[in-house]
Amino acid sequence: MVRCLLYVLGFALLLGVTSNSAQAQTNHYHAQCGVGLAEGEAIKNRMFDNRRQRDELLATFDRSRSSNGTVYVPIQFHIVNKSDGTGGERVKDVLDNLCELNIAYQPMNIEFYLAGPIRYINQDLLYTNSFDNGMANFFMGLYKESGVVNVFIGNQITNGQSGGTTLGYYTNGLDIIYCIQGAIGAGATTLTHELGHFFSLNHTFYGWENSQYGSVMQNTVGRTPTITLAGIPVENFYRTGGKENCQIAADGFCDTEPNYLFGFYGGTYNTGPDNCDYAATAIDPNGFLFRPEMIAPNPDRFQFGEDNPALTELRLRNRSTKDRLYPRTLVVVTTEYTLNGNTVTMWQDTIGDSDSTDFYVPTNTDDNILESTGLDIIPGFISLGDHTMDVNISSSATLAFEAAPAKYTITPSSNTHKVDMDSLKVTNTGAAPVPANTVITITDILNNNGVQVSSDTRTISLPNALAAGASYVFSAGDLAYSSTTGLAGVSITSQTYAPYRDTTGLTMATNVMSYYNDACATEFSLEQEEAIKLDIASRGFATLYSEPTDITITETATVINPIMNAVAPQPLVNFQWNPVNGATIYWVSVYEISFLGIPISGGDTYEFMVTGTNAWQTLTPNKRYGWRVYPLNATSFCNNNATGSVQANFQVYDWTVGVNDLPSEVESSKIYPNPTGTNQDVLLEIRSTIVGDAQISIFNSIGQEVMPAQTIGLVQGDNVQKLSTSSLSAGMYVITISTANSTTSHKLVIQNK
Repeated sequence: MVRCLLYVLGFALLLGVTSNSAQAQTNHYHAQCGVGLAEGEAIKNRMFDNRRQRDELLATFDRSRSSNGTVYVPIQFHIVNKSDGTGGERVKDVLDNLCELNIAYQPMNIEFYLAGPIRYINQDLLYTNSFDNGMANFFMGLYKESGVVNVFIGNQITNGQSGGTTLGYYTNGLDIIYCIQGAIGAGATTLTHELGHFFSLNHTFYGWENSQYGSVMQNTVGRTPTITLAGIPVENFYRTGGKENCQIAADGFCDTEPNYLFGFYGGTYNTGPDNCDYAATAIDPNGFLFRPEMIAPNPDRFQFGEDNPALTELRLRNRSTKDRLYPRTLVVVTTEYTLNGNTVTMWQDTIGDSDSTDFYVPTNTDDNILESTGLDIIPGFISLGDHTMDVNISSSATLAFEAAPAKYTITPSSNTHKVDMDSLKVTNTGAAPVPANTVITITDILNNNGVQVSSDTRTISLPNALAAGASYVFSAGDLAYSSTTGLAGVSITSQTYAPYRDTTGLTMATNVMSYYNDACATEFSLEQEEAIKLDIASRGFATLYSEPTDITITETATVINPIMNAVAPQPLVNFQWNPVNGATIYWVSVYEISFLGIPISGGDTYEFMVTGTNAWQTLTPNKRYGWRVYPLNATSFCNNNATGSVQANFQVYDWTVGVNDLPSEVESSKIYPNPTGTNQDVLLEIRSTIVGDAQISIFNSIGQEVMPAQTIGLVQGDNVQKLSTSSLSAGMYVITISTANSTTSHKLVIQNK
């Protein structure tokens, strides 16, 4: 059971600090995971080991389910700051991401819970994590908690890889995860991805790390090699029939599609029309196109001649704006006709499966693939099968005809059937003249093995009389004919399409272990989910820990000190709050505010987690702060905005160095005797520039008001007021004099007498 509610978005506005989650969304287009080939091999071997014990481990996982069917996994977060304690990730982003994790893993009945309060590490060498030296690993090994999932969150990973920012990585040796701040927050999937590695899932493109598909293709005749440059089998489209290798190639799963680092094709992260598409025209080792729709379903144009079934032109269109259609890409070509509503296939074959049928089509254009030079198909290979078009020319007059062969051009996009003849010579073979406007009939005939299938007629007329023995030649323009209904009584078409792959799983873009952006990569496949369960069982997470018994927190926290409008007399401030039923952890957030109580963007921020109900934090003197406290426990952390305290505003001074006088309606003031003794009252002398009221308050060294405030009337000039302090014990106190527009403060020291 996932006891998590999504945060109220307005909380980010309340705190006045920009969330890093938005940055994570943006960076993912130019970012990568730091898990390379060596780590991938170790991850894959662990997955194979678990798979060999499948039945036993699944039984262990199922036996470990709680009463609500959930298996609980503890996770320990470590926020890494600079060595001076600044610059670390926000607690809100961490908790937001933990809620996202539980949503992503809920289909597997897996819930992550807080193993303890978030820990803080102040270390520059871990804040900026370099793969090139062992210092980061040293510190993570030093701070990691055994028996739980450890996640370290720092600022930057520098590893020399190309392609932009590395968002995170999992290391098999330390068995930990490291993520950068920009990859953590609501809506981010980097941590979901890295936990996939933690639980034995590889990249869907395993074997193609740092080897882009385009560079590989430049060294081949067109098809993807069967082995990657790293020596790992390339995954085929085939999923059945004995030709599949998905059980061992790439990530080792058959319900995730082959992926040759397509999310990072061409050096940048791919986005298609819906921001979740591989946008080019790669093929697998067998010639299957990953994006079949990149080939137009019909050629832009095709041609053939009279009495010849061979096509003389076929303009195949590549609809990809990213890449050419490579040679040896499989494309099915069909020629067919439709008569009386019935479609008949004249010819069908697959091109691209041999050297004689190679072709090349540039990016986002069409190209005649029937040519005798270059990477094109040998003319005559694509045809109408046993069908031919014939032309019969006749007239009722005594005319003889000599006609150039007809050429037929079909343009599917406009459903245009065009007939062209270079010339037609008409000769009067009779003794008498043939009159003008004599009708000549042209009959187009479709034959199948010499047997007529259908026909259609059209006519032309002699423009003038033709004497005996005389001839007239019709020009190509006179003879041109075009129809949108067909030729010879039929509609002739051609289809061009890539064979469709037969997969049963998720598309490469939506899989969490791919390299697509956060909005796309949202799912694990069923086989991946099973592998995660096997790994959880093999690690003992399913048996080492009992079900957390923490209740869902519903009570609201209340601040005790500093309260609203309190004064902290020194930078070291003691924060106190009430205990909340069910809370085992408290998250304290302190942030600089304006005089209106609004958080200042870029102002001071302080965050910490404790298990008790008070904590100390050194702040900057002479600033205003707001603070809130949020009660949490191991499983109740997503609805904290509803149970957090109301913001309390306070001011911080440094009265340990003397009197802090602000511009005031009080011209001067002093307390005497000071120091004074216990059981002794003091006098407060005030020289006022106004006639009005002043409020006198007394605070102890941690900012608590120790005596009820009293209001006195001031006259212009000198005023003397006796203050009863005899009930106060020895220590340092602060007396404030507040008028309508200003505050003046004095330090008072009471000594034992």
